[in-house]
Amino acid sequence: EAHSIIAYNKRNEGEIVGFDKNFTPTCVREHSYQYDSYDKRYKTIKFVRPKACIDCPLAHDSLCQKVYKVRIETDLRRYTAPARGSQKWEDLYAQRTAVERVIAYLKEFFQLNNVRYRTGQRAKIHFDLVTLVYNASKLAVDRIRHQMKNTKKRQLNF
Repeated sequence: EAHSIIAYNKRNEGEIVGFDKNFTPTCVREHSYQYDSYDKRYKTIKFVRPKACIDCPLAHDSLCQKVYKVRIETDLRRYTAPARGSQKWEDLYAQRTAVERVIAYLKEFFQLNNVRYRTGQRAKIHFDLVTLVYNASKLAVDRIRHQMKNTKKRQLNF
């Protein structure tokens, strides 16, 4: 039940009328709707009318909806939960990029892309050992850096 948090690649597509760059619906005056919630039961993202449309004369007309729902399954590349462009999506994307950098580091310097076991259990043990060594080395480097910083402060104070 996980949703992809990836940057969107346009693939020679034109601009979609009625939606902004984050695939958030827009009103008639091109104000973007605000992400409200995600309904797991129906797999829909709910957007509510923008605050800029409170005084709009079209707010009570049929052209401007109060709530706009989009099913994620209509296009899995465009729609995610939480909605693309929201603060929660940005936070999850930042975490994802950090994890991708660590995995790339493990593949290059710890030979994680060179696993030669046929069974999944042995490959998992190999992966666990590599991540253990990586985490231990990072912890050691952080402690050494902290200790060096403290000794420099002591030397400057004398």
